[in-house]
Amino acid sequence: MKKKEVNMEKLIEKITDSARRFMEEKNIEDVTFRLIEDEVAGCCVGVLREIEPVYRAPDNASGYLYFEVEGRHVYISRRIRIMRPLTLTTEGLFKKKLFLSGATVPI
Repeated sequence: MKKKEVNMEKLIEKITDSARRFMEEKNIEDVTFRLIEDEVAGCCVGVLREIEPVYRAPDNASGYLYFEVEGRHVYISRRIRIMRPLTLTTEGLFKKKLFLSGATVPI
């Protein structure tokens, strides 16, 4: 199977209006999407993986892809699996947060 090439310059294709409003309301200039891994114990043994937005630049950016989009700085962990061009959007009703559509946790 041939690996799909990703054009890094256009990786973040779009920022939705809801994400733009959220960032303006919260005065967010930097966002870091990091991969969180927690071991799960109990009936099943495994690792829970989640993409978490943090509203600041990483302390060490060497493990991150960097993009400037509409004057904002976006850092994406190199361990996050990018499936298609990304859209920066929001999710959640009561506790809204930024979400990276088009990315997933590694298998």
